[in-house]
Amino acid sequence: MANAPWAEVCEKFQAALALSRVELHKNPEKEPYKSKYSARALLEEVKALLGPAPEDEDERPEADDGLGAGDHALGLPTEAVEAEGPIAQQAVRLAVIEFHLGVNHIDTEELSAGEEHLVKCLRLLRRYRLSHDCVSLYIQAQNNLGILWSEREEIETAQAYLESSEALYNQYMKEIGSPPLDPTEHFLPEEEKLTEQERSKRFEKVYTHNLYYLAQVYQHMEMFEKAAHYCHSTLKRQLEYNAYHPIEWAINAATLSQFYINKVSFSK
Repeated sequence: MANAPWAEVCEKFQAALALSRVELHKNPEKEPYKSKYSARALLEEVKALLGPAPEDEDERPEADDGLGAGDHALGLPTEAVEAEGPIAQQAVRLAVIEFHLGVNHIDTEELSAGEEHLVKCLRLLRRYRLSHDCVSLYIQAQNNLGILWSEREEIETAQAYLESSEALYNQYMKEIGSPPLDPTEHFLPEEEKLTEQERSKRFEKVYTHNLYYLAQVYQHMEMFEKAAHYCHSTLKRQLEYNAYHPIEWAINAATLSQFYINKVSFSK
């Protein structure tokens, strides 16, 4: 860290998160993204205070970041590499900032800049992506890239990122299984860390989002059976974890049931 008190770094990060959560309508009408820009400035300050990325992470060839050689094409790690030691810790903390900068730029409709930050987040975390400290952040970064590419109507690219997230979640749960660290915890004192129950709740919510986005992608690709399966899984998990809006959930459930009714009618 670049000689800044750790408390100052954490305070700025938490302030940035608070600003990021301000609803758009609460900003001045002529400056709808005012709070987002203020959050971005704080995130950039935190990034500067943390210092440069470790050389071995920052100097990877750019070819690694493209879709053809990207994370989903590399396969999953055969074993978890824990993010231990100062170099790993530096990489992970910077990855958290890159993630939030990526989401921030996407929220302000700057998609190319958002993509750049999210890809940098993945690059910093690649070797640690199956670890307890990093798996949730890695999946969230890939989910956001999946959404971004879906909005660009590059559906196969979106599919690749989202299926990579699904595979990573499944491997983590099979091989490790304990509730992983939430990304915000990297900037919290030990006494404020989340409970195992809260970590599990947040991680499962991330995976539910992943399934929801996959359902949309498969629908767009006219893979209707698969889309229906993922939609059903999403609705079931939303009920199980009590994470849904009743009216929206009911509409989605009715739409799904109509699909199955039509399928049965057609098959007769």
